[in-house]
Amino acid sequence: GAAEVGQWLTHSPDIAKVSFTGEVGTGKKVVASAASSLKEVTMELGGKSPLLVFADADLSQAVSAAMLGNFYTQGEVCTNCTRIYVHRSVYQQFIEELKTRTEQNIIAGNPLDPKVNFGALISKKHQDLVMSYIDKGIAQGATLLTGGKTLSPESAPNGYFVAPTVFIDCRDDMTIVKEEIFGPVMSVLVFDDEDDVIRRANDTHLGLAAGVFSQDIKLAHRVIHKLQAGICWINSYGNSPAEMPVGGYKQSGIGRENGIETLDHYTQTKSIYVGMGNIESPF
Repeated sequence: GAAEVGQWLTHSPDIAKVSFTGEVGTGKKVVASAASSLKEVTMELGGKSPLLVFADADLSQAVSAAMLGNFYTQGEVCTNCTRIYVHRSVYQQFIEELKTRTEQNIIAGNPLDPKVNFGALISKKHQDLVMSYIDKGIAQGATLLTGGKTLSPESAPNGYFVAPTVFIDCRDDMTIVKEEIFGPVMSVLVFDDEDDVIRRANDTHLGLAAGVFSQDIKLAHRVIHKLQAGICWINSYGNSPAEMPVGGYKQSGIGRENGIETLDHYTQTKSIYVGMGNIESPF
């Protein structure tokens, strides 16, 4: 099985390098196993990435980014921005447009249908896990803005669907805000102060991605440089061209994939000094 193959790959002295993409807990096991032969390891792990929407943001674009960063591939994307911090002055307007567009524009079903833009989760086990997080969100006092249930579209009756779900009135200490769900569950939080929201956004053991929406480009750069995340976007979210390195701070990974940086992890530096004259020696 997969576990046996993984164990062999990480233990084998014939393999010099392991690159892993997956969940944080599994990544820790890979590092521990690879330590037996001190092989090179790079890994891109989980995230609980923030998207910060400032008062002067283009709100429709910010809603588009939040939806893409939570509902594209039904939320099964490690760089997703599952914590949306919205400035108090635009919070009401943001969640109203978010609710309308989530309920009107997302069509679940068979992905072979060109009109469908939202598919099923990977398994029944994962559907149950995502629903258990939704139950925790409700139990801990978050308000369900939309979704929160399983779906059974006519075009895909055997699929394990969870409706696009948005929680509002969220707090940073809630389980749905702290833990990676890897499903279509968005948490929306309010902020007032720039320094405070940066502190809150960084208050996690993960640090894969981050986004900032503001029409003040100086503010956007100032904030993005203070966010502890390896792949960042300003007035955009999720674009990942091949030349853009991908990887995380903290427990979101080791090293980078894509871009010129990835070559460093597959290259051994060999130093060679060629003597061209007599050796200078005191002996």
